[in-house]
Amino acid sequence: MKVKSDKLKKRLMNIPFKGYPITRFIPNMTTLLGLCIGLTAVYYALQGDWEKSLWYVVVATVFDGMDGRLARFFNASSRFGAELDSLSDFVTFGVSPALVAYFYSLHHLGRLGWGIVLFFCICAGLRLARFNTVSLDIEEDPKLIRLQKKYFAGVPMPAAGLLMLVPVMVDVDTGYDVHSLVYAVFGIGVGLLMVSKIPTFAFKGMNIQPHQIIFLLGIIGVFVIGMMTRPWLTLPTVGFLYLISFFFSFKAYQRDIQLD
Repeated sequence: MKVKSDKLKKRLMNIPFKGYPITRFIPNMTTLLGLCIGLTAVYYALQGDWEKSLWYVVVATVFDGMDGRLARFFNASSRFGAELDSLSDFVTFGVSPALVAYFYSLHHLGRLGWGIVLFFCICAGLRLARFNTVSLDIEEDPKLIRLQKKYFAGVPMPAAGLLMLVPVMVDVDTGYDVHSLVYAVFGIGVGLLMVSKIPTFAFKGMNIQPHQIIFLLGIIGVFVIGMMTRPWLTLPTVGFLYLISFFFSFKAYQRDIQLD
């Protein structure tokens, strides 16, 4: 037995290790950078700099959309990267927005306000746990893979984080003192939407027809102008339209299920 063990050690020692190209780590570094940016939003909330805090959450959303695309571009997708992205999403969009809302207004409700924060974080954790579990089952079913490209089950984490901060955005933009109970309603409502099974559009899986390109570019142009002039009114408007889209996503999902 000892002779076999020695031979195995020698064989393993003789295996050349070529290492990994640096491009393989770019997606994970992007994920970690997004995590740091999301947590920095809490730092600025503690300083009372609400606009910077909101911007850091928005920028973290951009980085969250980049890491997966970079992984596919560099052919660097891995289970480790997927788990890291999941944990980063929990902190960036499950914890940070709830804490920003708490420091801004929910603390006026005392223990109830803190309970809303805990409820939102719990819903975020449950959503990600369900998503990770379902993803393993989807890999074995081609029909489910096709549906996953077009729909999410419930509101995805980045969208939930931004929706949680809609009252803060409205307050910062208009100066209107939004009551703390509104923040509580948003916390409970968005938390329930995260763990719900309502089919919502996964816009990355949508196909754009040639005759729709001009219309899409016009919408993007209006959005960019809005973000440059009044971002904290533009994002709540987009959030409102996103909630309306649930009606259409549900109808489209039912139609796709019947076709299968």
